[in-house]
Amino acid sequence: MKKLLPFITVLLAATACKNAGPMLEIRGHISGEFDGQKIYFCPQPKPTADIVDSTVVKGGTFFFRIPADSLYMADLTLSRRAPGFAERILIAVEPGILEVSLGTPSHAQGTPLNDTLQQWKEQLQGAASPEEAKRCTFETVCRNHNLVGGYLYMLFRRGFDPEQNHLLDSLGYEKLIPDVTARRKP
Repeated sequence: MKKLLPFITVLLAATACKNAGPMLEIRGHISGEFDGQKIYFCPQPKPTADIVDSTVVKGGTFFFRIPADSLYMADLTLSRRAPGFAERILIAVEPGILEVSLGTPSHAQGTPLNDTLQQWKEQLQGAASPEEAKRCTFETVCRNHNLVGGYLYMLFRRGFDPEQNHLLDSLGYEKLIPDVTARRKP
């Protein structure tokens, strides 16, 4: 037993260190009708089964604790098998506490990049035309020379005109497009 105690102590210390570091805590809310259903955390772009995480809705709430030692984008989405619909939401994985409400529409706030995404989403919802939606997306990209700007540029660059793309390329946005080769399971 005396030889086992130091081993257990080292093992516990190593486990504690593994969970140290910057984290994103996602505190989610959804209608209680979805109790027992799964919510999926899907790193983007191009999620694969080995990097997707999930949790079960209990009492209209769900929770994720995700390492945030590198910044990337992810979707939170309700299982397709659920007996109803809740809009998926795009989030940025960054250190902090993120309050998420999945519904119609979904909403997220609490960290700087996610607050930016929520403002952009609200602008899109209020856009009176496709041209206005394109303009507000372009302006959001221009204001965000970071992960959010790079990700939105990747998603929408085919919808921008050549002058807009040339400007964004000259400002280095192409280098902000997420690299999916370095992802790991949360």
